[in-house]
Amino acid sequence: MEDLPPVTKKERLPVEITIRPYMLDHRFDGRAVLPAVEALQLLADSSRKHLPEIDLSYIANAAFSKFLYLEQITDQTVTEIFNEIDIGDNDCITARLLTRNRLKKSTMTRLKEHVTLQIPGSPADLPRLPFSVASVLERDCFEVSSDKLYRDLVPFEPAYQNIQGTVILAEDGAVATVSSSSTAVSLEPMGSPFPLDAAFHTACAWGQRFAPIVGFPVGFDQRIIFKPTLSDRNYICRVFPLRRDAHPVVLFFDIWLYDQDGNPCETVRGLQMRDVSGGRFKPPQWVKAGL
Repeated sequence: MEDLPPVTKKERLPVEITIRPYMLDHRFDGRAVLPAVEALQLLADSSRKHLPEIDLSYIANAAFSKFLYLEQITDQTVTEIFNEIDIGDNDCITARLLTRNRLKKSTMTRLKEHVTLQIPGSPADLPRLPFSVASVLERDCFEVSSDKLYRDLVPFEPAYQNIQGTVILAEDGAVATVSSSSTAVSLEPMGSPFPLDAAFHTACAWGQRFAPIVGFPVGFDQRIIFKPTLSDRNYICRVFPLRRDAHPVVLFFDIWLYDQDGNPCETVRGLQMRDVSGGRFKPPQWVKAGL
């Protein structure tokens, strides 16, 4: 009998990123970076095209290790982008967003890992938190308008200003209305990226009020999608602070997103946020003092 070729469990798939004008509104320290929510979409879409049977309603152990600056794709380097898929013995899929950068007029290359996630293969059995429970804040509340939040706390440009109205901050969490702009080209495969991105902004505002640090998402334990978010809709975001680690300071949250009828759409469990600016970004005095 002819020997069969070995089963390949790790493959590196090319990924194309089309830089849309709205993406340039997502900036860190003045430079446009690929949002974490867009990176998750890219990895999920690439993985599903390669393995059409996978279930993307449950993602685990995501890590956002390095910014992918959009100028890298268009400016001084020649950048190749990959999804490196590794299928484990238990059929758990690990997907990594990698770039290989080659300086122009040079043969030297450098490989970087930007985002990692796991697709465990079966959704987590997680009870859905009722909206009647999630919508309650039990302690003194501090309100921040979305205009003030995007001016002083999360200075992104208009395409990523998707908190609507007023954010309510209290020691036991935060509540905000977030929108799903029609700007995104595709909602596949996990729904609109904007509501979850705005939920991260809500958690960032909570961290500046009560930690106080300017935290950026660096990973999460689980993301479970019950019903994908749609374009041109408003959703209710509830942020639950869990704990903080001291050295370095890392804030941990659970996030729930609900539609306007109070039905849960998705949850992120164990979101981790920390200062990635090296201490250069500081919360303004007015939010720390609750003025």
